[in-house]
Amino acid sequence: MAITAVILAGGRSSRMGRNKALLPIGGIPVIEKLVKELSQVTETVLIAGGPKETYSYLEAEMISDTFPGAGPLAGLHAGLKAAATTWSVVVACDMPFAGREAVRWLAERTLQAEKEGKEAVIPVVEGREQPLLAAYRRSVLPGLERTLKEGQLKLTRWTEGLKADYPDGAAMARAAGIPAERIPFNMNRPEDYRQALAWAESPPGEEV
Repeated sequence: MAITAVILAGGRSSRMGRNKALLPIGGIPVIEKLVKELSQVTETVLIAGGPKETYSYLEAEMISDTFPGAGPLAGLHAGLKAAATTWSVVVACDMPFAGREAVRWLAERTLQAEKEGKEAVIPVVEGREQPLLAAYRRSVLPGLERTLKEGQLKLTRWTEGLKADYPDGAAMARAAGIPAERIPFNMNRPEDYRQALAWAESPPGEEV
């Protein structure tokens, strides 16, 4: 089944002090790494939110938020609305380890979710749901749009109302070949970036 990748890039990076998506990991900006890896396992890569001029060099389609300033729900809405496929995999732009194999695993999970009438696949990693590293069906759009119009911007409150599959993220980690905690790791603060750099330079089985 064809699937679209949506990279959410509309955050302000206020705690980091600079654009998180452009922080280099292994000499490559995180968002560029994500685009390259996700394009190998999805039909199309969309970047939702963020300055178009900043990301114009990437081989991805830029999508503007219909609800600017409304956080990740707005980016998710824009991406799902622009996607030509029934399902889309969503990844935050500051998740350096949410690469090709993790997304491939999510895409494969949507096949069973579709058969079961589910609207989302939201992995649970170490007891925490990961709605920013998940797959969503296009059918969630009407409810998502109502939520945004009502000003309810909390992502987890919205996902609570979905018919979702919550698979154990340990299986995703095995597919990706890295520790589970690293896959959804996102970089909000400078110390998070330092941790990501340390992990990127260490073998998957080595704790840093």
